[in-house]
Amino acid sequence: MKRPRPFEGHYALMLTIALAALVPYILLTTAADFYGQNVTKDIGIDAQGLAIIAGIATAGYCFGALLGGDLINRIHQHRLFMACEALFVVGALLSGFAGGLVMYGTGRVLSGFATGLLLVVALPPVIQNFPASRMPFSAAFINIGFFGAVTAGPLIGGVVAATGLWRWLYFAFALIGGIAIVLSVLTLPKQEPVNPDLPFDRSALILGLGATVLPFWGAEELTGHGFTSPWFLAPMGCGLVCFAAMLLTEYHKKEPLAPVKQVVSTFPFVGILVAMSGGGVLVALLGLATQFRLEVTGLSPLETGLSFWPQVVAVVIAAVLVAFVLRTRYLPVLILCGMVLLVAAGVLEASRSTDGGTAMPLIVAGLLGLGAGTTVAPGLFLAGFSLPSKVIGRLFALIELVRSVVNFVLAPVVLKIARLVSDGQGLTAGGLQLATWLTVGMTILAIAVGLGIYLAGTRRLPHPDLEAWLGQGKTAVNSPELGARWRSG
Repeated sequence: MKRPRPFEGHYALMLTIALAALVPYILLTTAADFYGQNVTKDIGIDAQGLAIIAGIATAGYCFGALLGGDLINRIHQHRLFMACEALFVVGALLSGFAGGLVMYGTGRVLSGFATGLLLVVALPPVIQNFPASRMPFSAAFINIGFFGAVTAGPLIGGVVAATGLWRWLYFAFALIGGIAIVLSVLTLPKQEPVNPDLPFDRSALILGLGATVLPFWGAEELTGHGFTSPWFLAPMGCGLVCFAAMLLTEYHKKEPLAPVKQVVSTFPFVGILVAMSGGGVLVALLGLATQFRLEVTGLSPLETGLSFWPQVVAVVIAAVLVAFVLRTRYLPVLILCGMVLLVAAGVLEASRSTDGGTAMPLIVAGLLGLGAGTTVAPGLFLAGFSLPSKVIGRLFALIELVRSVVNFVLAPVVLKIARLVSDGQGLTAGGLQLATWLTVGMTILAIAVGLGIYLAGTRRLPHPDLEAWLGQGKTAVNSPELGARWRSG
C-alpha cells in the first residue's frame, strides 16, 4: 500500500514551493546591475562581460521554459522538480564561490536555465490541480512573486552593493532552493505525466535555442559596440530569423510544442501583446530611471535602490486588484488601465529635472509597480483562458519565450540610444529623457494596436467560466477570430 506524503497536495505549501523556485532568479534580473561593480572588483570581469553573462542567463531562462513545456509531458512532476531545483542550487553555489568569469557565468546561466524549467514544472500544477475558488488567490500571489521580485530587485541590489556581500546573496538563494527540495519531497504528489506520447519537437527546440541565445547575446554586445557593429547585427539578425522560423513551423504542425496556432485569435493575441509590451516597458523604464539616478543625479546604488520602494507596495496593491477582477468581465479594463499607468510613469520620468525633489521619483516608482502588476500577469491569464487548462504549461512556455525576447532586448537598445544621444560623454539627462520619450511612444503604439485588435474582434467583455476551464477541460472564454467584426461586417 502506497504511503501518503505528510503534506501531499497541500495548496499553500505547493504555492510556496512554486514561488520559492521562481523568485530568486527573477529578483536577480533587476538586482544584479546594482552590485555589478562589486563582482567586477572581486573576480575581474569587465562591464561588457557581465552584460553578456546576464543576457545568456536570460536566454537560458527562456529556453528552459520552452524545454520544460516538453519535459512536463513525459516525466513525473515531483522528480522533474527536484532535478531542476537541484540544478538551480548548483548554479547559485557556482556563482557564490566563483573566482573568475567562467565559474560565475556558468552559475548564472545554470540558475536561469533551471528557473525557466521550473516555471513550467512548478507553476501550472498549482493552477490546474485545485478548485476555481483558489484561482484569485493564486493569481494574486503569482503576481506578487513575479513582479514583487522584479520591483524588489533594485532594493536588494542596492543593499548588496553597499555591503559588498554579493556572494552571500547567491548562498541565500542556494539555501532557499535546498529548502524547496525538502518541502517538495513532503508535498508534491506522484502524478503520472500528462502526455507521454507527445511527439518530440526537435525543430522547435533547435530554433528556440537560436531564438533565445542569439538575440540576448547581440543586445548585450551594445554595451561595448554600436548598432552597426557585426557583433550586434550578426547575432541579433540570426536570432530574429530563428524566432520567426520557430513561430511559423510551430503554427503549421499538428502537435506542436508551442501552441502558436491556438493563440491566433483575439483574446490570446491581445494578452500576449500586453505581456510583451507591459513587461518590456517596465524593464526599459526601470533601467532608464536607474541610470538617471546613478549617473545624472549622483545617487549611490543604495540610495537609488531604496528610491524604488513604492514599486513593491504598488505591486501588492495591483495583486489585490487582479484577485478581485479575475473572475469578472473587467480583466481587459484593468489591463488597459495598467498600460495607461505605464505611459503616465514614462511621461513623468521624461519630464522631471535633475533637481525635481524626492516626490517625483517615488510617484514614478509607484506607477511603474501598479502598471506592471496590472498588465503582464493579467495579460497572461487573458491569453490562457482562451485555451484548455491542460495546455497551460506549454502556453506559459510560449508566452515567456516571446515576452522575454522583447523585455530584455528592448532595455539595452533604448539605453544605447540614450548613450548615443549623450554624445559619448557619459549619460546625460537629455539622452535619458529622449530614450524615455521613445519608450513612451512605443507604449502608446502598443495600446493603440492592442485596442484596435480587441475592438476588431469584439466589443464585449468576456466573463470567464473558471469551473469549466479547470474541471471540464473547456476554455474559460470563447475568443473571437482576429478581425471577427470586420469579417461579419
